[in-house]
Amino acid sequence: MKKIKILFFSFFIVFLVFSCDTDIDDADVNFIMLDLNSNEDLTFTNPAFTLNLYGVNDTITNATEVLLASQNYEVEELPSQIRMEIPEDPYAPIPDLADNNNARFYLEIEWDSDNNGQLCQGDIDLNYSIQNVELININRRDPQEVMLTTVPETVPCE
Repeated sequence: MKKIKILFFSFFIVFLVFSCDTDIDDADVNFIMLDLNSNEDLTFTNPAFTLNLYGVNDTITNATEVLLASQNYEVEELPSQIRMEIPEDPYAPIPDLADNNNARFYLEIEWDSDNNGQLCQGDIDLNYSIQNVELININRRDPQEVMLTTVPETVPCE
Protein backbone atom coordinates (compact mmCIF):
# COMPACT_ATOMS: atom_id res chain seq x y z
CA MET A 1 0.00 0.00 0.00
CA LYS A 2 2.84 2.33 0.87
CA LYS A 3 4.42 1.72 -2.57
CA ILE A 4 1.15 2.59 -4.28
CA LYS A 5 0.93 5.86 -2.36
CA ILE A 6 4.52 6.73 -3.27
CA LEU A 7 3.90 5.81 -6.90
CA PHE A 8 0.70 7.86 -7.00
CA PHE A 9 2.46 10.83 -5.35
CA SER A 10 5.33 10.55 -7.87
CA PHE A 11 2.92 10.59 -10.82
CA PHE A 12 1.16 13.59 -9.30
CA ILE A 13 4.45 15.52 -8.98
CA VAL A 14 5.46 14.61 -12.56
CA PHE A 15 2.04 15.76 -13.79
CA LEU A 16 2.44 19.11 -12.01
CA VAL A 17 5.94 19.64 -13.39
CA PHE A 18 4.94 18.93 -16.99
CA SER A 19 1.72 20.91 -16.78
CA CYS A 20 3.67 24.05 -15.83
CA ASP A 21 4.70 24.95 -19.35
CA THR A 22 6.49 28.28 -19.90
CA ASP A 23 4.38 28.94 -22.99
CA ILE A 24 1.26 29.45 -20.87
CA ASP A 25 2.11 33.15 -20.65
CA ASP A 26 1.84 33.35 -24.45
CA ALA A 27 -1.87 32.55 -24.22
CA ASP A 28 -2.39 35.76 -22.26
CA VAL A 29 -0.30 37.98 -24.55
CA ASN A 30 -0.82 38.80 -28.19
CA PHE A 31 2.40 39.03 -30.10
CA ILE A 32 4.00 38.81 -33.51
CA MET A 33 7.40 37.32 -34.25
CA LEU A 34 9.63 39.21 -36.65
CA ASP A 35 12.78 38.06 -38.42
CA LEU A 36 14.94 41.12 -39.03
CA ASN A 37 17.15 40.60 -42.04
CA SER A 38 18.89 42.42 -44.87
CA ASN A 39 20.17 41.69 -48.36
CA GLU A 40 23.13 43.98 -47.68
CA ASP A 41 25.89 43.94 -45.09
CA LEU A 42 24.57 46.41 -42.52
CA THR A 43 26.94 47.78 -39.92
CA PHE A 44 25.77 49.72 -36.91
CA THR A 45 27.33 51.34 -33.87
CA ASN A 46 24.10 51.71 -31.95
CA PRO A 47 22.18 48.44 -31.46
CA ALA A 48 19.11 50.21 -29.97
CA PHE A 49 16.02 50.99 -32.03
CA THR A 50 12.29 51.55 -31.71
CA LEU A 51 9.74 49.56 -33.65
CA ASN A 52 6.22 50.92 -34.09
CA LEU A 53 3.14 49.01 -35.23
CA TYR A 54 0.34 51.00 -36.86
CA GLY A 55 -3.17 50.06 -37.90
CA VAL A 56 -5.30 51.78 -40.52
CA ASN A 57 -8.76 51.37 -42.03
CA ASP A 58 -8.10 50.43 -45.66
CA THR A 59 -11.58 51.51 -46.82
CA ILE A 60 -11.12 55.20 -46.01
CA THR A 61 -9.07 57.41 -48.31
CA ASN A 62 -6.42 59.33 -46.33
CA ALA A 63 -7.41 57.47 -43.16
CA THR A 64 -5.50 58.31 -40.03
CA GLU A 65 -3.22 55.53 -38.90
CA VAL A 66 -3.29 54.55 -35.26
CA LEU A 67 -0.19 53.67 -33.25
CA LEU A 68 -0.98 50.28 -31.70
CA ALA A 69 2.38 49.35 -30.19
CA SER A 70 5.82 50.86 -29.75
CA GLN A 71 8.68 48.88 -28.29
CA ASN A 72 12.40 49.37 -27.86
CA TYR A 73 14.86 46.66 -28.83
CA GLU A 74 18.58 46.03 -29.02
CA VAL A 75 20.06 43.85 -31.72
CA GLU A 76 23.76 43.08 -31.96
CA GLU A 77 23.69 41.42 -35.40
CA LEU A 78 21.46 40.58 -38.31
CA PRO A 79 19.61 38.36 -38.90
CA SER A 80 17.82 38.49 -35.56
CA GLN A 81 14.41 37.45 -34.34
CA ILE A 82 12.34 39.67 -32.08
CA ARG A 83 8.94 39.34 -30.43
CA MET A 84 6.60 42.32 -30.42
CA GLU A 85 3.63 42.42 -28.09
CA ILE A 86 0.44 43.80 -29.62
CA PRO A 87 -2.86 44.88 -28.05
CA GLU A 88 -5.37 42.19 -27.12
CA ASP A 89 -7.80 43.61 -29.68
CA PRO A 90 -5.68 45.48 -32.23
CA TYR A 91 -8.75 46.24 -34.37
CA ALA A 92 -10.60 48.21 -31.67
CA PRO A 93 -8.52 51.45 -31.83
CA ILE A 94 -8.87 51.76 -35.62
CA PRO A 95 -11.56 54.40 -36.35
CA ASP A 96 -14.69 53.53 -38.34
CA LEU A 97 -13.67 49.91 -38.89
CA ALA A 98 -16.83 47.97 -39.68
CA ASP A 99 -15.05 44.79 -40.83
CA ASN A 100 -11.73 43.52 -39.44
CA ASN A 101 -10.82 42.36 -42.95
CA ASN A 102 -10.48 46.04 -43.90
CA ALA A 103 -7.70 46.67 -41.40
CA ARG A 104 -4.10 46.97 -42.59
CA PHE A 105 -1.13 46.81 -40.25
CA TYR A 106 2.38 48.04 -40.92
CA LEU A 107 5.67 48.74 -39.20
CA GLU A 108 7.88 51.77 -38.84
CA ILE A 109 11.41 51.61 -37.48
CA GLU A 110 13.47 54.36 -35.85
CA TRP A 111 17.09 53.19 -35.80
CA ASP A 112 19.84 55.78 -35.36
CA SER A 113 22.44 53.14 -36.19
CA ASP A 114 25.40 55.55 -36.33
CA ASN A 115 24.34 57.05 -32.97
CA ASN A 116 24.62 60.68 -34.10
CA GLY A 117 21.25 61.66 -32.62
CA GLN A 118 19.55 62.07 -36.02
CA LEU A 119 17.62 59.75 -38.31
CA CYS A 120 19.22 60.31 -41.70
CA GLN A 121 21.69 58.87 -44.22
CA GLY A 122 23.58 55.86 -42.96
CA ASP A 123 20.91 54.83 -40.46
CA ILE A 124 18.72 51.72 -40.80
CA ASP A 125 15.19 51.70 -42.19
CA LEU A 126 12.70 49.26 -43.66
CA ASN A 127 13.53 48.24 -47.22
CA TYR A 128 10.56 49.76 -49.03
CA SER A 129 11.85 48.61 -52.42
CA ILE A 130 10.58 45.13 -51.56
CA GLN A 131 6.84 44.91 -52.16
CA ASN A 132 4.70 44.94 -48.99
CA VAL A 133 7.67 44.80 -46.66
CA GLU A 134 5.83 47.00 -44.21
CA LEU A 135 2.59 44.98 -44.16
CA ILE A 136 2.21 42.73 -41.15
CA ASN A 137 -0.25 39.91 -40.50
CA ILE A 138 -1.12 40.33 -36.84
CA ASN A 139 -2.80 36.92 -36.71
CA ARG A 140 0.38 34.95 -37.48
CA ARG A 141 2.55 33.56 -34.71
CA ASP A 142 5.24 32.16 -36.99
CA PRO A 143 8.03 34.66 -37.81
CA GLN A 144 7.44 37.24 -40.52
CA GLU A 145 10.45 38.50 -42.41
CA VAL A 146 11.20 42.21 -42.19
CA MET A 147 13.90 43.39 -44.59
CA LEU A 148 16.10 46.30 -43.55
CA THR A 149 18.37 48.61 -45.52
CA THR A 150 20.61 51.63 -45.06
CA VAL A 151 18.97 55.05 -45.40
CA PRO A 152 20.34 56.47 -48.68
CA GLU A 153 22.52 59.57 -48.96
CA THR A 154 19.54 61.43 -50.43
CA VAL A 155 18.26 61.83 -46.85
CA PRO A 156 20.80 64.28 -45.43
CA CYS A 157 21.43 64.88 -41.77
CA GLU A 158 20.35 68.37 -40.74
